[in-house]
Amino acid sequence: MKRKKTAIVIWFCAAALIAAVGFVCFRYIGLRPVVTAELGEPLPAIEQFAQAGDRYAEEYGNLPVGNHIIKVVHRGIETPVLLRVRDTAAPTAEARAQTIRYGETLTPDRLVTKIRDRSVVKVTFAAPFDFDRIGDFDVPILLEDASGNKNTVVSRLVIAAVRDSVTLEAGSPVPGADAFLLEGVAAEPEALPTEAMLHHVGTYPVRFRLPNGQEATSELVVTDTVAPRGESASVWVRPGDPITPDLLVKNPQDATDLTFAFVTEPDEASMRVQTVTVRMTDEGGNTAEVGSSLIISRIEPIAVEASDEPVTAEQLSRENTVVLGEPFVPDSVGVYMVPVTIDGVEDFALITVKDTTPPAAEPRADVKLYTMHPVSPDAAFTARDFSPVTMTWIAEPDWNAAGEQTVSVRASDDAGNSADFTGTVTLYADTEPPVLYGVIDRIAYVGEPIAYFAEVYAEDAVDGRTEVAVASEVQPEKPGAYNVTFTTEDRSGNRTTAACTYRLVEATVSDEEVRALAQGVLKKIISDDMVTAEKLKAVYDYIHKNLHYVNGSDKTDWRKEAVRGFKTRHGDCFTFYSVTRALLDELGVEYMSVTRLGGTSRHYWTIVNIGTGWYHFDAINYYKWNRCFMWTDAQCAINEDFWRYDSSLYPELATERFDYETVVQAEKAGLLP
Repeated sequence: MKRKKTAIVIWFCAAALIAAVGFVCFRYIGLRPVVTAELGEPLPAIEQFAQAGDRYAEEYGNLPVGNHIIKVVHRGIETPVLLRVRDTAAPTAEARAQTIRYGETLTPDRLVTKIRDRSVVKVTFAAPFDFDRIGDFDVPILLEDASGNKNTVVSRLVIAAVRDSVTLEAGSPVPGADAFLLEGVAAEPEALPTEAMLHHVGTYPVRFRLPNGQEATSELVVTDTVAPRGESASVWVRPGDPITPDLLVKNPQDATDLTFAFVTEPDEASMRVQTVTVRMTDEGGNTAEVGSSLIISRIEPIAVEASDEPVTAEQLSRENTVVLGEPFVPDSVGVYMVPVTIDGVEDFALITVKDTTPPAAEPRADVKLYTMHPVSPDAAFTARDFSPVTMTWIAEPDWNAAGEQTVSVRASDDAGNSADFTGTVTLYADTEPPVLYGVIDRIAYVGEPIAYFAEVYAEDAVDGRTEVAVASEVQPEKPGAYNVTFTTEDRSGNRTTAACTYRLVEATVSDEEVRALAQGVLKKIISDDMVTAEKLKAVYDYIHKNLHYVNGSDKTDWRKEAVRGFKTRHGDCFTFYSVTRALLDELGVEYMSVTRLGGTSRHYWTIVNIGTGWYHFDAINYYKWNRCFMWTDAQCAINEDFWRYDSSLYPELATERFDYETVVQAEKAGLLP
């Protein structure tokens, strides 16, 4: 019985085991229970474990090296499978060249870059490396990952004690050992640069002995990139003397040796002063050219002090018989070629006139100085010298105090000489007021601007021209006679006032019409190449020849008479004056209107200034003898009554006769103010 029970139990266990094995076998039908993957790769596709349509039971991240149980859903049942993660790929990297100085070391990881592996990589020297040496070395670097995979990379390591080379400009200071040794390197010099090397283009070896016994070599490279320099010279040679290009350069300078060559060859047969160009070339190939003076003469050039005394033959030569063609007075600083004959043969002497004597100066007696009118010392002192002189005040006058004062000046000439002088000057108070010119009764037009200052100005004996102010009672829109007052004041406070009457009349002719007629005439009688004097003469000739005198004119309206003159070419003196005025306005010539003083009838004309002073300008052809083109008062005295005028109203006229041809030439030469 007991055996029977035991047999039943055994049978039941065997059946259960068979059933369990059958169930397991049933679950793994269609599955691969074990799959191997490389470290770092994604989880294998489900088809490597199971069948299409199956899936992983959960999300699995990156798994480390080892065996991992994961679950897949196969036939609807979660079933465990084994994923074996292995690392079989050797690490990789790129070589990285390095340079270090002698005495330094480095770790092997500095000799590689861009290490690639799925695990931590150990970097070591493949074999022990001796850093106590210099040179270029191929160093093997061992890479080993955590799984024992290995790889070797060969990198370049340069161990240097000196710089490859040092480049210096010729003429630089001689470099010491530190210029070649890398920082921190100690070595014994065996060959260092010398002073001579720095003056010649080239490459020179530099050597050191290291503590390990090795020799370290560098180079000194000497370059020359700076062009040579030299000054022009003035070289005298006798006929037949040798002439080399180096003689014609003064103070040649360069850090390397120079060669000299003529750019323009000298004419050795010519006894004269000639310019010869010399080219300098240094060892670096840089060039510079200098133009010098070559004097070929039997007389050595001399330098003399500026003076009023003629140069003598004895000063030129004591060995030859010298005769000067003409006396030479050295009264002006400069260099001169003076013709001479030497023993009967024509030659020349080159004479340099120098000025080493300080100027002399003294107070001027011909100049009157005024308070409140500071002037430069040139106006108070006269300088004597053979060079232009500039004077400056050392102690100038008190310009606010009248009377005698002690002053001092410094006189300096263009030759660099100077001297100080003391003297007395007298300052006078300016008590004379300025004079107003051109304040006469005039006609203006209703509603138009009035040019009060067109023919009015003031001049002071001390200040020259002074500013003029006007006070007018004119009512611009209302015809009538109005008082107009002009005032001027000089720097010293002296004042002058003058009044006149401005009569406003209704305009019968526009300014535009007058100008158009005047411009039409000028286009016919003048050209662009004429100077002012020629244009003025053309205006005078046109009026004098084309207008005809008849009695009667409207003397209240000059514009009306100008139009009448342009169109009818008839009229009296006022018509001639009006046409003149219109044309002078267009030319921009300075003029002033003049009216006869006294007499049984009035007469009108102008005075004109083109930079030569004031002259009478009257183109009327009333009398056959009348040709009043730029006349003086003395010339107008031919008919004293005809051109009598109140000279106090006008500036002083020129007294020298107007020389038309001379003035034209002076104006063309730019000599007129």
